[in-house]
Amino acid sequence: MRDQISKTLTLVLVVVAGYFLFNSFSSYFTAKEATPEATTEAVATPTPSPYVPPETAVVATDQKSGVTLKKIVGSNSVPLGQVVSYTVIIKNEQAETINATLTDALSEGLVLQNIVSATIGTAKIDLEANTLFWSGSLAQNDEAQIHYGAIPPSTSTPGQTFSNVARLQFGDTTLEASTPVTTQKPELGIWGRFVNLLALTLVWLDSILGSVGLPYSFGFAIILFTVAVRGITFPLNMQQIKSSKAMQELQPKLKELQAKYKDDKEKLAQEQMALYKEHGVNPLGGCLPMLVQMPIWFALYQSLRQLSREGLLNEGFFWIPSLSGPVSDWGGGLGWLWPLPPSIGWAAALAYLVLPVLLVVSQLYMQQMMTPPSTDPQQQSIQSVMKFMPFMFGYFALVVPSGLTLYWFVSNLLAIAQQYFTKTQLQTAPATAGASTQSAKSAGAAGSISTNPAPADEPASANPGGSTKSARKSKRKKRRNR
Repeated sequence: MRDQISKTLTLVLVVVAGYFLFNSFSSYFTAKEATPEATTEAVATPTPSPYVPPETAVVATDQKSGVTLKKIVGSNSVPLGQVVSYTVIIKNEQAETINATLTDALSEGLVLQNIVSATIGTAKIDLEANTLFWSGSLAQNDEAQIHYGAIPPSTSTPGQTFSNVARLQFGDTTLEASTPVTTQKPELGIWGRFVNLLALTLVWLDSILGSVGLPYSFGFAIILFTVAVRGITFPLNMQQIKSSKAMQELQPKLKELQAKYKDDKEKLAQEQMALYKEHGVNPLGGCLPMLVQMPIWFALYQSLRQLSREGLLNEGFFWIPSLSGPVSDWGGGLGWLWPLPPSIGWAAALAYLVLPVLLVVSQLYMQQMMTPPSTDPQQQSIQSVMKFMPFMFGYFALVVPSGLTLYWFVSNLLAIAQQYFTKTQLQTAPATAGASTQSAKSAGAAGSISTNPAPADEPASANPGGSTKSARKSKRKKRRNR
């Protein structure tokens, strides 16, 4: 049975580690392959390749003074949560060189992505203003291509149409090109709907807290969500603590069974199961809360990445620069921290490192609090495996959005509080039961005293039943004598 527990815990750790490692590496290499040199600021590449728009593209064109401005959107409709690609082409066909600037301020329902590339000039994205900026010099027959993308948040309402205008200025001339995009409802499976539900819940909580003027509203929305999850899973956590305490109390009897049936593994397993059944203990009960919360962890991880990609998680929280960072800005992995000096600067790196350190400390304390001491070699091997869990979560905290680390840390604090509350209740219950038992014994003793025969100095009429029996006995003796 303990082998099954050990395998279950190991499997949980492997699944969690594999999931986050896979997502970290896949997001890193996907970002590298998709946009190897794409950043928030792009410098020109000298030889542009001809751009061929897709068949579903929508093209808007404006032309003046021998200069052509063309704006192309990949499709006139896009599902919520999906990236829509934009390409702006500027071609100078006049004899003189022009110095031009371009701005494209996107509508509120579209969020610019932090990747951009330009074949000529310099392009930059201002995420706070949700605006693309480009500037450059174009000689005769030069053609500049600017590629960027935007995304309609998955938490918004489908069926909306957004028209953002690209404005090109050179000298006293202004060119404008506008392309409309209509959002549509995405096709999601069961898991995708669950992830989107968590994202919608966080955005809804953020809007409520923000409407009352609470600062750091998204961080507090995550905390409220964590409290709700802990409240829902509290009965399972209670059962976990009770199961752990019951298993600790059964350790002497389990050792006796192991010594008695050390040469018969099948009989030992049967006796152990009978012992568990007799005392109402589920040896795998401690794993149930973790197994229940695993889908929430995975879905919350994906929802926070989704919100980060959609530009809805850029808000900071006290000392944390952004709840979407640091990985959302650097394609995943530890590239933001290593090699030294950190790519995001020492100040931001140290600010992001505080929460992972607090997470590891809280995880170590919680594990020490919940793990009873044991002399059993198998139990010690399980505990040795579990000792790596805090450091594993510490690594995960470095490669996921800070919003998820905040969820883990607050969840640990609530788990410690629940553990203390439950242990206090369990310690109070036996004391109360003992007091009740003592009261019952006292009451029983008092009852037995009250049923004793009356003292000799009391009158005989106080026991009428005894007088009747004596009269009967005397009559029987008289009959025998006759």
